[in-house]
Amino acid sequence: MQRIISLINYIITGTTMGYTTLVFFCCVLIFLGILFLLRSQRAKILWILIANLVFYVWSVGIAALVIVLGTAVIVYLVTRKMGSIYEGFESETIGMTPKERTVILVKYKKRAKKYLLSGMFLLLVIWIYVKVGKLLAFDSVDTFRDWIRGKGIIVPLGISYYSLSAIGYMLDVFWRKTKPERNFISLFSAMTYFPHIVQGPISKYSRLLKQMNAIPSFDFDRVCFGLQLMLWGYIKKLVIADRLVVFTNCVFDSPTDFAGVEILLAVVLCAFQLYADFSGCMDIVGGISQAVGIELPVNFRQPFFSRNVAEFWRRWHMTLGDWTKEYIYLPIATNPRFMKWIWNMNKSGKVWLSAFLKTLIPSFIVWLFTGLWHGNGKGYLVWGLYWCALITVSTELKPWTDRLTKALWIDTGALYFRIWQSVRVVLCFAIGRMFTVTGWLRGCLMLWKQLFAEHRLWVLFDGSLYNYGLDSKDFGVALLGILVLMLVDARHEKGMKIRESLAKQPLPLRWVVYYAAMFAIVILGMYGPGYNAASFVYGAF
Repeated sequence: MQRIISLINYIITGTTMGYTTLVFFCCVLIFLGILFLLRSQRAKILWILIANLVFYVWSVGIAALVIVLGTAVIVYLVTRKMGSIYEGFESETIGMTPKERTVILVKYKKRAKKYLLSGMFLLLVIWIYVKVGKLLAFDSVDTFRDWIRGKGIIVPLGISYYSLSAIGYMLDVFWRKTKPERNFISLFSAMTYFPHIVQGPISKYSRLLKQMNAIPSFDFDRVCFGLQLMLWGYIKKLVIADRLVVFTNCVFDSPTDFAGVEILLAVVLCAFQLYADFSGCMDIVGGISQAVGIELPVNFRQPFFSRNVAEFWRRWHMTLGDWTKEYIYLPIATNPRFMKWIWNMNKSGKVWLSAFLKTLIPSFIVWLFTGLWHGNGKGYLVWGLYWCALITVSTELKPWTDRLTKALWIDTGALYFRIWQSVRVVLCFAIGRMFTVTGWLRGCLMLWKQLFAEHRLWVLFDGSLYNYGLDSKDFGVALLGILVLMLVDARHEKGMKIRESLAKQPLPLRWVVYYAAMFAIVILGMYGPGYNAASFVYGAF
């Protein structure tokens, strides 16, 4: 009963528009209800835009929305101008041979490139300004008046996410992979689409616009599947991630007060906390979009079941990996000057070095960008270099490790070896988090020092471990939640579609599962008087 009373108080006082508030959930139900009553696609897009604006203004204020609007205007004008340039190319080259068209296209691309660079420059200036302001610890303000008075900076919600998508969209138009959107309302609706603007996934606007222009009518099964996915996301966030963060924050806020097994436990649990937090948000926004009839790109595919670190980053934050590969790695790797330099090195007899640098240099730039994109400070820079070195070394040593396992008669297909590979990946990920989790690079060194200061194994048995925000029951719920999370991922790894399988079960059994999930959130969710539900970790980008 006390938990229910706490939930009611939290509902009444929680007037923000965060994904984990009941206000947001009720607004989503109202949004879906009205959306399904509309018949024309134009009306549906307009309704989506209205929902986007309400969500954004409610979350961060009108000033931030004005900045996003300005960004959208820049993107719209730049892409339309490049589109008109290429229309001129098409009309001029009618009847010409492909070779003649290629020669003339170079001239038109030079003209379009000026607008592309101008648009990218403006977007990057805004993004870098916000990044530098956060690095210098400026306060966030909600109005232009406070900004002009120098009280702080305006931080648009999800600026890193929509900036990457916008830059990718402009590049796609420049490379003639897609045609520019002619309707500004449609483009602005895609840029501010409220489920994915906070922390992704990083979508291609061309794909999102295509789906927005063909939103299907109400379908009971689709809406049910969407709401089920949302429910699973809330369990990940409220029951698992927000519970674990109480303990991990306590340790990382004052690492000198802990040592040995406490540091180790916090580092490992932090990996699962981040996974439950980030993937939980992806499930919530993916569920909303599925109910609408929009399929967002998958951002996670059981990353902790990866066999190596390279595979891990093909399963974790997949849309960011796809973006950096398409817009950073491949343009560098296929650059004619770079390829010529590698070819000359290979021709001079430096075969191994040329092959090594051919992969290393683009990867280094990708991971340098990824580290700076994730956060400010030396810790994130070192974090990016850590992953670059780890992936490069593991890739280069793979032939040697394969021969070693074969020489030692190790069965790489056995369950024990698969478990070892997954554990190794989780540990590598957890170690990487140590560079950034304290907020400063020296904090990482402090964690390593305290880790080996003394073992403190007795904290596992004398009850002192339960003095840092979580009691024995909370730890039990957290560990059980991690176990359930891994079991669900294991079923997905084997190709099982749990929601589809559940839909085939008898109605009473389905509702038992639904009620169990809802009561798990009500009874075990972390909220109540004096508790601020933690915002999603990636929501600050």
